[in-house]
Amino acid sequence: MESVKSNAVSYGVVLSACLLVVLGDLRSLITPAGYWALWGAVVLVGCVSAPERLSFKVSRELSIFILGFVLLFVAFVLSSIANSDVQTFYQALKILCIGFVFMCIYTHSHRLEQGDYYSISAVSISVSFFFFLLAKYYLTNWHIELGDGRQGSQFAYPGVLWKTCAFFAGFVIVGMLFDAKNKAVSLAVLLAAGYVLVMDSSRTGFIVFFLELILIFLLSMHVRPKTTLLLCLLSLITVTAILMFYSTGYDFLNMNDSPLVVDRLAAGDPVRAQMLADGLRQFEGCMPFGCGFGSTTTQVDGGPMVVHNAFLSSGGDLGLFGFFGLLILVFSPLFIFAARLWSYTLYRDQDKEKHVFIYSVAAFGSSLGFALLLMLHPFSTELSEWGIWIIMTSALSVLSHQFTFGNKVQQTEASG
Repeated sequence: MESVKSNAVSYGVVLSACLLVVLGDLRSLITPAGYWALWGAVVLVGCVSAPERLSFKVSRELSIFILGFVLLFVAFVLSSIANSDVQTFYQALKILCIGFVFMCIYTHSHRLEQGDYYSISAVSISVSFFFFLLAKYYLTNWHIELGDGRQGSQFAYPGVLWKTCAFFAGFVIVGMLFDAKNKAVSLAVLLAAGYVLVMDSSRTGFIVFFLELILIFLLSMHVRPKTTLLLCLLSLITVTAILMFYSTGYDFLNMNDSPLVVDRLAAGDPVRAQMLADGLRQFEGCMPFGCGFGSTTTQVDGGPMVVHNAFLSSGGDLGLFGFFGLLILVFSPLFIFAARLWSYTLYRDQDKEKHVFIYSVAAFGSSLGFALLLMLHPFSTELSEWGIWIIMTSALSVLSHQFTFGNKVQQTEASG
């Protein structure tokens, strides 16, 4: 009974973190301090309700993540000293807090099973969908529509709303196709996810989502090859039909007042190309300690704008320590998964852990999507952004460990 209660706490902690991510612009309603306080409450509940979860030995995997956070923290401190910038030191404290939040979510995630990630994702998508409709049709003052037709709400602005679909829908897809989850519920949730993605019409969102779909299809071939090939064929036919209808001018999505993402992708982004050139120049010129947080900018319409590439920004703002710290945090989970996947294919009874494996593929797609997100977005110290990395890295860690080493060993290492 105590174990069930403790696992329920872990489920609630991870679910709460996911809800704070999909409603990432709550900070505009309750102030940024209030939003951070909610995250603090989640961590406090996780520590008080199940303190034994935080009594663990540092594994090799966790030590890599801690190293990344230490390098980032040191980079912020050194840059603040080198540039006499108090604001940069303040960001160092935020990174320290993000590290503590990660430790809590990471530890509690290791008490969850693969099916928990399906239900957590379904609930997260449903909540995001509900609050968007609430703002769009009832609390209309909280509905946001940009000049180009992109939509969002005070709960999740355009540019934030799409993350619900891109980072959580993969778990619902694999649960429906490979883990015998309720098909009707899953389809309803996926329709809701697709709806908010289209309403946002983010180019990054569509790229990340389709990247995840491709990964799921490719890596699920050994689970159900016939099903996978059939879905690939049906998807190809559907996409072709959509493009044919769209090319004839038939707007079946009724998006006349809100251009499809196809238009935005086709339009290109020359401003971003100039950003990358300016970012690279400042990256080289601000070594070794960086020029201070937010200093890597480019000129857009006569004014400065932060470069939309977190990796270049980390180097330009924080120097070498910041750049390598971010690389470790973002890419080490992907390399660890690749190593475990290799071990899985060589040594494990692959039939036994197939369901766990396919959920880990969804987590891998989301983690890879976050890396892509950082290549297209500015460097941030907000938990609305880092929360995605925290959740997906934790999920990828536990799921890849389960399909490689088995449930018993995984739980022993997590709590040992």
